[in-house]
Amino acid sequence: MLRKDPFITGEYYHIYNRGIDKRTIFKLQRDYERFMMLLYLANSEDSFRLDDLLNKFHKTFDEILVLEKEKSLVSVGVWCLMTNHFHLLIKQEVDGGITKFMRKLGVGYSMFFNIKYQRRGSLFGGLFKSKLIGDNDNYMRQLLAYIHLNSLDVKFSGWEKLINGKEKYTKEWKDFLKNYRYSSYQDYIGIKRSEGNILNRGAFPEYFSEENSFEGFVDSYLSQEPFLRKGEKE
Repeated sequence: MLRKDPFITGEYYHIYNRGIDKRTIFKLQRDYERFMMLLYLANSEDSFRLDDLLNKFHKTFDEILVLEKEKSLVSVGVWCLMTNHFHLLIKQEVDGGITKFMRKLGVGYSMFFNIKYQRRGSLFGGLFKSKLIGDNDNYMRQLLAYIHLNSLDVKFSGWEKLINGKEKYTKEWKDFLKNYRYSSYQDYIGIKRSEGNILNRGAFPEYFSEENSFEGFVDSYLSQEPFLRKGEKE
């Protein structure tokens, strides 16, 4: 299936997809780690065999996330992995970059998952979804919060309906976000880790230059009913 509109180099996109029939695509910690390693390695014109790096050359998770690569296909600004879906905020850096990146990411993870869990067929529910952000600065800021907050569904199902400024909710939510490893939230609040190499925040508008400014932004977002374009929620 071909897309109606091609991706434009220099533009920003919200990319998301879920498991076919909403099935689980991340079962164990190693599944999440595999996807995170692919987020880093697939973002290059280089060819690679992740199994060789892990099993033949005995590279660790942290060592893989610091390997030198050729020029990036995209810049990743935000990412969040959920039990049955994922969200990315990315900028296309070279012509065809998003398509190449997502193909390498999707094929690489699907092959790993199918072999590991002895299954066949498509893992994801069709072609990944994409939304052009364009020059809508407010929309970009909303996505920076919304994508990170998606992880709340792991423990607080229906969290969006509870956003009303109640401290008894938001304190527990914020503690959960700070400890959720499978998104870029920890990178935005200043925690140093190898996963931070997945990001190229310099390719995105600098909204949060001051210490604790991102946490404050998320606090503000949690205190009001969020607005997102129709069709954004996965």
